[in-house]
Amino acid sequence: MAAYLTGKDGTLTCDGVRLAKVASWGLTNQVEALEVTSLGDFARDYTAGLKSATGTCSIWLYDDAGKTLAAKVIRSDAPTDADKVTLTLGFGAKSVSVKALITQADLQMSVGSVMQYAISFQVCGDVRGAVL
Repeated sequence: MAAYLTGKDGTLTCDGVRLAKVASWGLTNQVEALEVTSLGDFARDYTAGLKSATGTCSIWLYDDAGKTLAAKVIRSDAPTDADKVTLTLGFGAKSVSVKALITQADLQMSVGSVMQYAISFQVCGDVRGAVL
């Protein structure tokens, strides 16, 4: 019988270090549609172009968990290519790995809930290590 995966099955590993509990994560993949319509055609035509991916993740803040991710954006100096991280987004026994540039970090707090870091990232290169 197939098992359903839920949010409690999610994990996030950053540069080989598993972070605290994950509230949620998402990965969006896109393929550019390049127009190849010719003069005289009566309908537009497209071909596949470059692919890209972006993602988000929200982790519950416990001690220093997630500090390295937030520090990639919340900082006083300029970011560099050395700030790219390897993220492994896990779901149950399966995972997807990406090299990513953290593009946004948001510290969230509300009454009655645990503080969270919400991050957004741009995937650099291809999705790697996909075990779907």
